[in-house]
Amino acid sequence: MVEYERDLKKILIWLLGGTRGGTMRLKILMLLRRRPMNPNQLARALNVNYRTIMHHLEVPERNGLVVKMNSNYGAPYFISDKLDKNWNVIEDVMRILGIEGEE
Repeated sequence: MVEYERDLKKILIWLLGGTRGGTMRLKILMLLRRRPMNPNQLARALNVNYRTIMHHLEVPERNGLVVKMNSNYGAPYFISDKLDKNWNVIEDVMRILGIEGEE
């Protein structure tokens, strides 16, 4: 396994399984994989408030899993190219954590 994949797996196990917001973060990543969305669109799609979405986007953004298109208000987020190319790591982590997904 490539070093990036090992590191990504560790980050995802912590991000999705080691924190209370793991399920919400997974839902956000899955939605963003389908198409870029801004926080308001994510909030509507997940039926939560805007601040909740912003809170749950912070850690994945800091770890290079999601990217904000620009710094403007309402700018869309999308999953990073590295995460998209290594989506199989998310699927592995979901199996390890016993999470069922839509994929």
